[in-house]
Amino acid sequence: MAGTRMRTALGGLTAVALMALAAPASAEVVANPTALTDFGNQLLNDGIFLRGHYVGEFAANPSGGLSQSARYAGQVDVGVDFDMGKIANLGNSAIHVTFSQRHGQNLAATNIGNSISVQEVYGGGQTYRLTELSWDQAILDDRVEFLVGRTDAPSDFAASSFYCNFQTNSTCGNSSLFGQDNQLNYYPVGVWGGRVTVKPARYLYGQIGAYERDPSQGNRNHHGFDWDTSTATGYILPIELGYQSNFSSDAYPRHYKVGAFYENGSYSDPFFDINHNSAALTGLAHAQHPDRTSVYALFDQMIWKTDPTSQRGLFVFGGITAGTDSSQLADYFLQAGLLDKGPWAERPDDTIGLVVTDLHWGNHTMNFLRDSRVAAGGVATTQNPNEVMMEVNYGAQITPWLRVVPNLQYIVNPDNLPEPKLKSNIPDTFVVGFKFAVGLPELFGLPTKNYNH
Repeated sequence: MAGTRMRTALGGLTAVALMALAAPASAEVVANPTALTDFGNQLLNDGIFLRGHYVGEFAANPSGGLSQSARYAGQVDVGVDFDMGKIANLGNSAIHVTFSQRHGQNLAATNIGNSISVQEVYGGGQTYRLTELSWDQAILDDRVEFLVGRTDAPSDFAASSFYCNFQTNSTCGNSSLFGQDNQLNYYPVGVWGGRVTVKPARYLYGQIGAYERDPSQGNRNHHGFDWDTSTATGYILPIELGYQSNFSSDAYPRHYKVGAFYENGSYSDPFFDINHNSAALTGLAHAQHPDRTSVYALFDQMIWKTDPTSQRGLFVFGGITAGTDSSQLADYFLQAGLLDKGPWAERPDDTIGLVVTDLHWGNHTMNFLRDSRVAAGGVATTQNPNEVMMEVNYGAQITPWLRVVPNLQYIVNPDNLPEPKLKSNIPDTFVVGFKFAVGLPELFGLPTKNYNH
């Protein structure tokens, strides 16, 4: 949601919980009181908000892919938000600090041969790092907000609270096209950057940002403390316009947004070499292009509820993302999904989710894979450019601090970009997944209120 930076573990909360309005800082009655509860409430009253999660994801492919196996990936994040208005009388402002650590293995890379992961918490170097250190300020009665520091663009642009109810990386996070057509630094990798959000009317907002482009920051030997800009390879300028509502103002909350990412900095042509021949056949370096742009239109909306006063019901979400140049890896990305929140009255925080995505690879990418197969001694056949990924899941809130999401995933036409010299197509792949999220404040009896303007 624009103007409310999502500082939750990926997939740790339900969609409606993410859309809820934050309450003002005051003593909180926690569901699991412990010896730390009074201490946590004192911090809350002093303007200090604690955050923390652990997310684990298991995935196995009983059929399809390069080989059958099972892998596990996990992430822990801990953070604190300092309300600088309360602490230092600096108006409606805050300092955000987040540390994270990722570990485990990527089933898609090791056993499926697919470039898009089926475990969304894999990535970012599988190491510990400072993820965010930023200053957040709202002015003019919260109609203008700016955030600047060490941060990442995808947390604020082309984002949705619905996506990380799923385990597949084709949905959780952002559009898969951005991961192919842009060198964005994704959570948990922070770079220098910031954004300004303007809300001219109750439901309308616009925002623009500027972020460093530095792929090296995601390397395992970087831990978020390398603040030198000498390794930057360009910059990224995102812009977004949107309409948004929540349960306080709309019986059927909705979000509509359109936007674009402009990336300044060179990138490799998937097919052509420096002499405008097939790089896969000549072995020469790929041709370089100076800049690129991607555009998107996204939505989510509640379309049915159990009764007029309930927040339980059915939500629909989806969108399209597209590159604007034939030399980009992918042409477009389509997404459509459903999320049933509170399918039974006695299980109001459970969810049932379904999502289907289609990443359409560009002609240059398909020709590169064809010629790579020829160079390896295979047959010159072109693969199907539509990579379809699906997930169905059930999210169960077992305790206030534990959520589990068993899921089934299926990949049609795996892209084999990690293994371009395969002599035959990778078989369609069936994946069994299990995701769980632990809320650390809930576990230790600490207040769970999030900072909000």
